[in-house]
Amino acid sequence: MVKSIALVLSLAAAGLAAPFSANKTSWSGWKNVKQLFVFGDSYTQTGFDPKAAQPSASNPFGNPTYPGWTSSNGPNWVGFLTTTYNKSNILTYNLAYGGATVDSALVTPYAPTVISMKDQVQTQYLPIYGSHPATAPWTSKSSLFAFFIGINDVGNSWWLNNATLYDAIFSTYAGLLDQIYDTGARNFLFLSVPPVNLSPLILNQADNGYAKEYEGYVIADWNSRLANMTAAFKAKHKGVTTFIHDTNALYTKVIQDPKAFEQTAGLKNVTAFCKAYSNGTPTWYTKDASCDYPVNEYLWLNDLHPTFPVHNATAASIVKLLG
Repeated sequence: MVKSIALVLSLAAAGLAAPFSANKTSWSGWKNVKQLFVFGDSYTQTGFDPKAAQPSASNPFGNPTYPGWTSSNGPNWVGFLTTTYNKSNILTYNLAYGGATVDSALVTPYAPTVISMKDQVQTQYLPIYGSHPATAPWTSKSSLFAFFIGINDVGNSWWLNNATLYDAIFSTYAGLLDQIYDTGARNFLFLSVPPVNLSPLILNQADNGYAKEYEGYVIADWNSRLANMTAAFKAKHKGVTTFIHDTNALYTKVIQDPKAFEQTAGLKNVTAFCKAYSNGTPTWYTKDASCDYPVNEYLWLNDLHPTFPVHNATAASIVKLLG
């Protein structure tokens, strides 16, 4: 496992992110991306309804109103990619759903209404966008498919110590990628699981640091598997370009030194959150009298979800990778 972890971290040696592979036949650069399809959980969701208003030049998210229903008390990394670090007019189809796991049948989410990544692909993407409809005229070269999943898979199962379960999860994950590839997708971006073992939810456990340490091992295993799956997917399919963003390394660096990134330099507290902010605030910069700092100066909005500055840093790092 140590060698695998080192491999994943080494990918981020320059700018915390590096392309896992490059293929000029399908990838012509971030500046030429016109459609962004996104799959994931609460770190990614904006509340997009694929059956409602579609993304357009005047409204690149379609619905709801920007920045959408995010867990970051402001724009998340998808929002920043689309509106701040975009090099073209990008239409974003964000199918992510809060609480999602790869497959609800394998790792149960917090509620039965949660739309898993499997459902995001099979019940939303494939029937609505897989046929390249006139409402979403994407092509293999003009589109990028992004995946930020695993936080809930790890969080809801790490104590099981069940490698067979993770084998099944990644088998399903790989199968979903095959289905998306079959619709013409060729450019893929994967975000590794961040160090949620350093979130207040885990740090506040009265277990002498057991959860922090062991969940950290499981996260590293997940990210190693992600790298292996990506390599296998690339080898299996012609014309594919894949990127892995080392989100774990970026978050770790922010926690160690918020000033490591321009976007997070204003953070004052990286280990705790203020309860007055935990369900969101009226503005992105609210200061409550019961809190030491404004909401945007805390890394954590609540016990598991980070505020928008680290999402901003993530998006900027992703663009360096894609550039």
